[in-house]
Parts: sequence; structure tokens; C-alpha cells
Amino acid sequence: MRSRPILVCLVVLLALCLPLMVMSQQKTAAAPQKAAAPAQKSAASPSGQITPQMRKDLEAAIERGVVYLLKNQKADGNWENHSGISSLAATAILKQPGAAHKDAPEVKKGLAYLVKQAKPDGGIYQTDHENYNTAVAVMALAAAGNPEYKTLIQKGQKYMAGIQIGADGKTPKTDKNYGGIGYNGEGRADLPNLQYAMEALKASGLSDSDPIWQRAITFIQRVQNRSESNDQSYTANDGGFAYGPGLGWEGTGTTSFGSATYEGLLSYIYTNVKKGDPRVEAAVNWIKEHYTVDENPGVGQKTVYYYYMIFAKALRAYGDPVITDAKGLKHNWRSELGKKLIELQHPEGFWVNPDPTEWQDNKVLITAFTIIALENVLQYRITTA
Repeated sequence: MRSRPILVCLVVLLALCLPLMVMSQQKTAAAPQKAAAPAQKSAASPSGQITPQMRKDLEAAIERGVVYLLKNQKADGNWENHSGISSLAATAILKQPGAAHKDAPEVKKGLAYLVKQAKPDGGIYQTDHENYNTAVAVMALAAAGNPEYKTLIQKGQKYMAGIQIGADGKTPKTDKNYGGIGYNGEGRADLPNLQYAMEALKASGLSDSDPIWQRAITFIQRVQNRSESNDQSYTANDGGFAYGPGLGWEGTGTTSFGSATYEGLLSYIYTNVKKGDPRVEAAVNWIKEHYTVDENPGVGQKTVYYYYMIFAKALRAYGDPVITDAKGLKHNWRSELGKKLIELQHPEGFWVNPDPTEWQDNKVLITAFTIIALENVLQYRITTA
């Protein structure tokens, strides 16, 4: 709804997916069926297209997952007694290709539950992880497309923009956290929190001229391991991303890892840094060097389903249907990720990681992550010049 300490937040909110940012340890991504050969080794359909049969199979997998979510909603409209997970589940259902269940009573109840969580300051959360919960709630309300939620969405935008470090003019630009966003308006910032906020602000229509985007770029550069654009002494230089400025997977160091690098790429795109920019291409080069759909590069199975979601979102936004890895092998990422996730779905319709750390064994959360990943696979459109 990661990265690492963010997942710590995820313990409570990992459900949120942001949670997953702090990535939890999952020892093995459970596959209910016998998995085929590693998906990344098959360079099928190098054109980037997916076959009609695969589209049909992916839509069927999404439908099974959506039905699972609908069946596991609480009586008051929430999922898992958590506003963040509820937002992710609602978004997954609302963005299903064909919108088969958009008007289902469960969806209406879920959105009504989120409305009840709205606070006077514009945040939408229960008691903590304010930014994470507000961001995914705004995305869910925006996905509903109902004018009734316009005021709540605008207040949510204002809340997220207001807790950006530096927005009040009190934090100098030299502060390494300048431009970032944390769990709330206090303390340090991290990349997962910022990425969620940027996605919510973009999805809800915040103007590209708003100063929040430029401040965010300053922060994103300081999380990227690229000495040409990172003005901090701690930076490494492989083009990938860590969890936060000077913060690695375990809280120290700057080692780049998979989900963080896809978050960084996606954050640049949200802040209007274009494809071809050297900062963007440095991140893409890291991705090419570490391309895989079998694990979260650098941390293994930890928060691998969050990785799948951010992987699909980032590559869809970047716009290349084929990724050429460090060995020169071309990968149709849509086909490979889609096949992998179909293999991992359980007969009952859910996906889950058996490791209980940081909510990774929460079937509703992981199913929502996976449905959103598959929706991004299907919503990608190949264009020609």
C-alpha cells in the first residue's frame, strides 16, 4: 500500500501497503500450485503484447480475487478493521477492468466507512500512520469518480501537502529531509510515504504547477544513489534507491533494493521528471541490472507482493513494454509478471505470503496488492509513434 522502516509502519499499516514499504520478511512467496520455470527466463512475446488468452486468464484471476475481497468485508463496510487496507481493497475493486463490481453494495459500504474516518484537518485515518492512510483513502475516493467526494479529496490533498517537510517555510533546503513526507507532520521522511502521497495527489488531480512537486524532487534525489544529483555525502552511485536519505533496508546505509528503486522511478514520474532524464534513466539502468519477478531484489521474499504492485505501476508509468536485462535478454514484463501471479493465486481467489511479519500473511492486504498489480498489467497500452 516498500521499503523497510516504512514496513515497520506497515506493521500497523503495512496493510496499507505503505506498510509494505518497510518491507516485511517473507520467507517464501507461497504458490498454491506447482510453479513453472522462473518467469523472468522466458522472453515470450518480446513485442510487449500479451496474448488474448493471457488477457482472459488475467481478467479471470482478478475476478476471483475481487470476489474474495467482497466475501471478506466486515459488516460495517471495512476490511480487516483497518482504513488503509479498506482503501486498498476498495481501489482494487473499483479499478477492475470492466468495473463489474463498481456499484456493488460492498463498495458503497466500504467508501462510506472511509468517509467516516475523515478528520477535521483533512486526514483520513483511524489513529496513526496518517499520511499512508490518507493517501490510499484519497486514491479510493478518486477512483470512485463520485462528485460527492470532491470536498473530502481536496481536504485530503491539503493535508498531505501541508505535512511535507519544508512546506511551512521553516525547514531549510539543506536539511536532508526537505521535500519529503513521513508518517505524519513530525519526524523524518521516507520514500514509501512520499511515493504514496505523490500518487494520491496525482490521481486526485493536483495541479502540476503546485510547489509540492518541486520540493519533492529535492528529496527524491537525496534518496537515489547517484552522486551527480544527490548532494549528500552518504550517497552511493549505482542509480538505485534506498528507503530514505541515508537509510537502507535495515535502517542504516544506502544500499539500493528493488521496491525502493521502483518507488523512486515512480515518484520521479509523478513529479513530472520525464523519461530520458538522466536521473530517471539511472534508476531504469539499475532495474535492468536487477530485473526479476521471482523476488524483491536485494531483500529476497520480503514484501515481495508489494514489490509486484510497485513494479507494475512503475513500468506502466515509464512506458516501455520490454525491459532488456544486463545480459541482453528482452523481457515482456507484462507477460512475465502476469504468469507469475496467476501461478501464485490460491484456488479460493486470494494471494498471501506465509511469513506473518508486518502483515505479510494478511490475505486481504496481499490480495489487494496483487489485484492492483494485475490491473496495471492490463491497463498498459502500447503506443507507436
